Amino acid sequence: MRKKWISPVLLAAILSINVAFPALAAGPGQTEDPIPEGVTQEQWNRLNDQRIEFDELGDLVRYFNPTMKNAETSFSTFIGDYQYIVDKMRRQVIDLQSDADELKESGAVKTVEGATQYSALNYAIKSYKKSADNTQKMLDKMSRENSSGRADINKGSKTLTYYADQTMIGYNSAQASRSMIEKLVELSNAAYEAQKLSAGLGLATEADILSAQKDLLSAQGSLLKINSTIDNLSSSLCLMTGYSANATPAIGGLPQLTDEMISSLNLEEDTQKAVSNNYDVISERHISSGKTTTGMKNKDDYVSEAEQNIIVTMQALYQEILQSKTAYEAANTAFQKATLEKEKADRSYNLKMLSKIQYLQAQMAYLKAQGEKESAYNTFYQAYNTYQWAVDGIILNSAK
Repeated sequence: MRKKWISPVLLAAILSINVAFPALAAGPGQTEDPIPEGVTQEQWNRLNDQRIEFDELGDLVRYFNPTMKNAETSFSTFIGDYQYIVDKMRRQVIDLQSDADELKESGAVKTVEGATQYSALNYAIKSYKKSADNTQKMLDKMSRENSSGRADINKGSKTLTYYADQTMIGYNSAQASRSMIEKLVELSNAAYEAQKLSAGLGLATEADILSAQKDLLSAQGSLLKINSTIDNLSSSLCLMTGYSANATPAIGGLPQLTDEMISSLNLEEDTQKAVSNNYDVISERHISSGKTTTGMKNKDDYVSEAEQNIIVTMQALYQEILQSKTAYEAANTAFQKATLEKEKADRSYNLKMLSKIQYLQAQMAYLKAQGEKESAYNTFYQAYNTYQWAVDGIILNSAK
């Protein structure tokens, strides 16, 4: 199969183009654009409320991403320019028809010169009318939702939304790790201070202090790294959804998956939809065979290979959902156990049966289990989301 997927490197290049269109950079809550057709006032207000929710990503990309806005504007301008030409040709037809009628009514067509002029006018009328009709048919075809031009824009919007989905999932995963790392910093600092106190009492060596300090610096470095990751993911998500560089919208969590949603998946039916919707397969089907025996055979082979790859990919994506669901359930069970242990540690600490470090270690274990549960859920949701994108026709390298 001839790959046409957009790589993360190409995505970065696409996103960098946004900077080139400052005039289109007005993001949610900063634009006076009219409400798009088919969007209610309530929906529009929600898109402009300075909070990014997962189920809004598709519309945010579609209506506010500078690259998509530029593509939509260019497409509309192209249609509008050619419509102007069509309208102008139709006005010229009316003017030429008026000239021909006047020439005929004057009786000038009875002369050789008049007849020649009349014939030329009629030829021009037919030519302009034919050109106007053909161009109008082309515009009507291009304006349809399933036209190739519109399909390219829709594919671009879906592809960017797919990456926005992945970015928001990554953001939530990083957020899930931060609480645990913050507690690790607190624990490491407490251990470092304890070693310094112990050294003053002659119960710890200089090497013990340096080791504790090394652990603290390592924890602080991890916190800086996760904060940087969160900031970068947040900035990327804002860029994809059209927010300005200095905007700080709140970013919501991921939707909740239910057992019913998973049990309702039908691999066979979903695979058929994935094959029918897949842009690569559609592209292969529209590539010219050259009307030769070899060309037609090669085209059939490419289409067959593309369809088979999707079938295999869908099976793999379905298995990923089941495996990640099992992993999430195990992590959830471990978290429930950790919750009970934390409650026990809370009681013991209140009764002064635990030292501060022991208590921090108990909190650390709880936050670790919580982070692992949230991370497992994010992986589970990512598998489900990637599967649904495949059904909708988007299968990218990073999804495999």
